[in-house]
Amino acid sequence: MSDIASRSDAVRDAAETGIPRALADLGDLVRIPSIAWPSMDQQQLVRSAEAVAALVEGTGVFDAVTIKRAAIPGTEEFGQPAVLATRAARNGRPTVLLYAHHDVQPVGDEALWETPPFQPTVREGRLYGRGAADDKAGIMAHIGAIRALVEALGPDFDLGLALFIEGEEEYGSRSFAQFLSDNADALRADVIVVA
Repeated sequence: MSDIASRSDAVRDAAETGIPRALADLGDLVRIPSIAWPSMDQQQLVRSAEAVAALVEGTGVFDAVTIKRAAIPGTEEFGQPAVLATRAARNGRPTVLLYAHHDVQPVGDEALWETPPFQPTVREGRLYGRGAADDKAGIMAHIGAIRALVEALGPDFDLGLALFIEGEEEYGSRSFAQFLSDNADALRADVIVVA
């Protein structure tokens, strides 16, 4: 077996064994009602961004992890908190940008829910709760992949990483373009993975 195939198998195995931890962390994220609408509790979006930043920092591979906001063009307002993390590429390796969002849609009529929307519930092998799929699972797919890479190869790899987890995708990403402009250098990448 080649070295590349062996490393690939090791990363795949680490990803599979990391699923229970990733699901537990996903459940913790689902419990945060991070609804981006101005009429909702905006502190929950801050809480959600802080929880995501802690997960990102916990991977131990990023040079910097910050929570940032960008101006909403044409207003005096700022957008919702986003998590930005960077790791410089080494030895000519590429940089991969990982994107997801931590905000969720409003609940709607709670009477239509079979279980409380912010109480993660497993039924028939599936996790249910507001944001469980869109898009907190995307966040955990990124985190789980990084964890598997670290477990299989160690934290000292040459691949560059940029991670952008925004907090207002479900509300129209009003500060998205400005955030990209403000952070263009940090977000520069060879490949983008949207989860």
